[in-house]
Amino acid sequence: MHYKTIKLSDVWRTCNKIRSAIFRVNLNLWDHYLPLDPEKNCVISESKFCSVLSGPLKSVIGLSEQEIADLADYFRVQDGRILYTQFCEVIQNNIPNFSTNKPLVTGLEWEDPMQVNRLSITEERRLNLLITKMAVQVNMKKLVLKPYFQDYELVSKNVGTVTIAHFARILTYLGILVSAEDFNLLVKKYLKDSYTLNYVAFIAAIDASVDYMDKHGMLDLGGDLHAQFPGRLIDAELPKLPRPEIGKILAASIFGKQTTFHPALEIPKQSQDLITIMRTIQKHIISNRLRVNEFFRDFDPLHTGKVTVSQFHRGLDALGISCTNKLFLSLPEIEAIMVQYRDPSDPMRVCWKTFEDDVDQVFTVKELEKCPCLDVISPPRAVSELPQKGGKVWQQVSSQTRDLCEEALMKVKHRTMKRAIMLKPLFGDYDTHNNGHVTRSQMRQCISSNGILLSGEELYALEERFNDDLGFNYFWFLREVEPKRHELPLFTGFISDMKKLNAPKPPKPVERNEKDIVMVLAKIKSKVVRERIRLLEFLRDFDRHNEEVMSRQDFKRAIDNCKLDLTEGEFETLFEVFGSIKRCDCVDYKRFENVVEEAFTQSCLDRAPLIMPIQHVPTNDCERNFLNFEERKTMCIALQKLAKKPEQEMNLMAVLEDFDRTKCGTVSQQQLLKTLAVRGMMNMISRSEFDIICKGFGFRRGLRDEVDYRAFIKALDILYATNKYLPF
Repeated sequence: MHYKTIKLSDVWRTCNKIRSAIFRVNLNLWDHYLPLDPEKNCVISESKFCSVLSGPLKSVIGLSEQEIADLADYFRVQDGRILYTQFCEVIQNNIPNFSTNKPLVTGLEWEDPMQVNRLSITEERRLNLLITKMAVQVNMKKLVLKPYFQDYELVSKNVGTVTIAHFARILTYLGILVSAEDFNLLVKKYLKDSYTLNYVAFIAAIDASVDYMDKHGMLDLGGDLHAQFPGRLIDAELPKLPRPEIGKILAASIFGKQTTFHPALEIPKQSQDLITIMRTIQKHIISNRLRVNEFFRDFDPLHTGKVTVSQFHRGLDALGISCTNKLFLSLPEIEAIMVQYRDPSDPMRVCWKTFEDDVDQVFTVKELEKCPCLDVISPPRAVSELPQKGGKVWQQVSSQTRDLCEEALMKVKHRTMKRAIMLKPLFGDYDTHNNGHVTRSQMRQCISSNGILLSGEELYALEERFNDDLGFNYFWFLREVEPKRHELPLFTGFISDMKKLNAPKPPKPVERNEKDIVMVLAKIKSKVVRERIRLLEFLRDFDRHNEEVMSRQDFKRAIDNCKLDLTEGEFETLFEVFGSIKRCDCVDYKRFENVVEEAFTQSCLDRAPLIMPIQHVPTNDCERNFLNFEERKTMCIALQKLAKKPEQEMNLMAVLEDFDRTKCGTVSQQQLLKTLAVRGMMNMISRSEFDIICKGFGFRRGLRDEVDYRAFIKALDILYATNKYLPF
């Protein structure tokens, strides 16, 4: 039989709803129900009772049909009518009359400037510890708190109070770091007028704590606590209630079926050793690219390299939170780290700087500049191959389970390759966070939905291998099931080309011109005269002690700064000729500079005033425009042919200057050919003679050979004026 049970809580909720509406609009239910009962029988029919609540009072009270039916069922008598008088008494006669009550608060409590709120015993203890720690920081920094609060009071005209936001800004400005829970505790203690804080009482509590510690000799001259009084100040870590479930694993897995909270399967949790804990932290640091210094330096404003135990614990908690994953450390593991890095002179502090140095070894080795030949592997192999937390060591699993896992992998691999099944999209639909893990049931659904039939033992073997604390790692599973052929990266050829490009060039054989000191000096003098270079300005910067000698390396760097473009063979020739006699592996640069300066003038002219100095004339001759005997003879005949038409008649210079827009004195071979063709002179010589002329008057301009047309025109003018052949 189906029926509905009327609950008293539902009826009373409806009555409270009616009572609140009556209290809001000052409504009287008797005025609506008494006219419906003229005989004063205290009962009316159900239709009349419901017509009042669903008629004129529906917009005021807002009851639903179900709530009206529940009220009628609750106040119904045996004959089916409704006892409305009891309903009106329940609603109307329970309205409190506040005018008959005496005032509980007189307002005298708020007139006391030291008035604070009352807290529980546990909160008072936490507040005392917080005030003591803040007093130590204030005393260490030699801060005077009152002026910071009085500046706000002068503007707002408050009497000993500041707003909560301004109180928080003052603490942050003073460098007093308070957590959110501690700040809420301060607000709860010193709150006044619902939005201001009694800073006078707060400052008085800080001063009283400082006076107590100073009176009992707990502070040293620097304002810090003495190390010989570790028990004088209670740590902020409050004792917790016993938790018997910590350290127990109340779940077991039997071929994929979990049995939760089974007393016969309770297994004690094994804590990791310190080396494994540190490697886990290092793997978390390098995976998320975190800096340990960022999480601890705010707790150490004086840069002592030490923080308190509670601050170190908070720093580790902040270090474990990242944008992609989170590092979970249990309380015994954190305590093991604290014991390892505890300050030997002060057991209340932890050396966080040493902890940072040990963790940062995953990136590089400290003081690497002292060992430049050391090969650093980042991250270390022990960190990169660290197994995932929650997974089993596969070598320690029974051989039967490993054989089952291999058979299951071969079955899945054979089925996926034969039917061309793509498992990754199916797993990706369940992996909404893209962390490479799905649940065990989702893994079974993905495998069974593709028609891959595996037994329960085989599925359990797969879970033993690929399960960890996040679930089933399907990335590793697909790496075994869907092997890809080895493909060479696209940038392999680029890397080989760059290696060839950056490889050291083989030494070139030394030519005969590089060993001739006369040709080397002629090359240097030509460069100096053309570009007006003062070698002494580049050389004396490397002679710091004015010894007029310098090492070969410094001499080579100075010459390279001059842009003389000397080869290694020419440098060796200069080292051999201008090497210092008194000092080995040094160059007498002063003598070298005097020899080069002869291109402009001669030395010791004051002893021979009648000598006229001759300036060095640079030449453009090089190996590219060198002509042998036959070529010189051919060029002389060609020039004799062209000299029959003088420049005054042909005006070659005007045409060539039009081609030379930059006025550098050279044109290309095609432009010279066009000029001779325009003036009708190209038919006087052959193509081979033209090529020899271009080679004889050639000039290296950038990356191409051009023709010095000014020297070419000048040679034609000389031949026309002298009217005789050039000497062979």
